[in-house]
Amino acid sequence: MTTTRPQAVNRRQIDQFFASARNKAVTARKNLRIDAEAAYQIAYEAMLKASLALMLCHGSRPRVQLGHHRAIIEFVQQHLGPKHAPLFALFDHMRRKRNNAFYDIALITDTEAKEAVAAAEEYLAIISAEIALLLK
Repeated sequence: MTTTRPQAVNRRQIDQFFASARNKAVTARKNLRIDAEAAYQIAYEAMLKASLALMLCHGSRPRVQLGHHRAIIEFVQQHLGPKHAPLFALFDHMRRKRNNAFYDIALITDTEAKEAVAAAEEYLAIISAEIALLLK
């Protein structure tokens, strides 16, 4: 079974997803002072929302099924190429750690949360540039 399905490109929807990603990145940065786990999870969500915006630019969206977060990461990784491999490795690590923290017990340190927030901000800059190229 395929993990994506086609969808018409809708600039308004793309802009809304990316705006949500930006808001989450800002919220994650602010949460660093309050709750490392929340900051980490919100940073991950920012990256996921930005990824969805990029998928929508390609006329695709994920099927909601088991493993769809991983499918989203893999889709974007294929479209951005290997030069961002370390960032994608961290993104996938964040996915697994977030799942462990959410469904089990996993400690997220202040250092991990700061790294996640910085990664989300870097990732959003990359995705923003890619979206701008695609929607010229």
